Amino acid sequence: MKREGKDSMEHCYESEHYVFHYESGSKAEQDMRFIAATQEACYRHITSILGVSKEEKIHYYLYPTPEAVGQECQRRFGEYTPFNGCTASENEILAVYNADIQCIGMHEDTHILMFTLGFSKSSFLEEGIACAMDALWWGIDNAAWVSYYRKHKLCPSAAELLLLSREAFYAVEDHIAYPLAGAFTSYLLMRFGKDLFRRYYLQESYDATEKTVFGCSLCEIERDFFQYIDMRSHDEAVCNRIAELLRQG
Repeated sequence: MKREGKDSMEHCYESEHYVFHYESGSKAEQDMRFIAATQEACYRHITSILGVSKEEKIHYYLYPTPEAVGQECQRRFGEYTPFNGCTASENEILAVYNADIQCIGMHEDTHILMFTLGFSKSSFLEEGIACAMDALWWGIDNAAWVSYYRKHKLCPSAAELLLLSREAFYAVEDHIAYPLAGAFTSYLLMRFGKDLFRRYYLQESYDATEKTVFGCSLCEIERDFFQYIDMRSHDEAVCNRIAELLRQG
């Protein structure tokens, strides 16, 4: 359904679980039915895997440039930070959509839906569950990145990243922290299931050596996770592509 509105953008399009806001004549307007269908498919996948849902519709604000997102962040929060996409509240997503950047998909929607459970004390887990739903980093499987970093002695400890403060976690380079968090969180879901993962996600504190809700310590889980990663082999073309992407920055 397309309708005029008094929102911060000229037009909006409403689907079952979303309200999309966009500018007249924009790439987002041209692709709106595709965007809505994509996000509804993401919603179904996330809710089926994680057992979360939302009564209110999610509001997507689709901007033509990262700078436009930055200006909206400045208007809302007093700080200009250009982003391709971010959550602006527990019910709103700001995202870039143009010919070169289409910041739609699983990531921000996962954050919004996980907000219905509460907020994790671990930024590693918060970003990890969103990256797990993405499954890919720069178009390559999260586990392949971790495998590459392991082979080249570049991989940090997953347990140590999980225990970092919010500020310290976001100081780690994205291309290392995010695929590692995504792969580790995917492993937790696969091995222990969503119910135990949700309990762990909402813990008040974390410790590396104490027994967790999973029945073993974080250090033991990390050991098993890296053994699982090291058992996997990836095509040389994938490894070469990762190296190329890292050179490109």
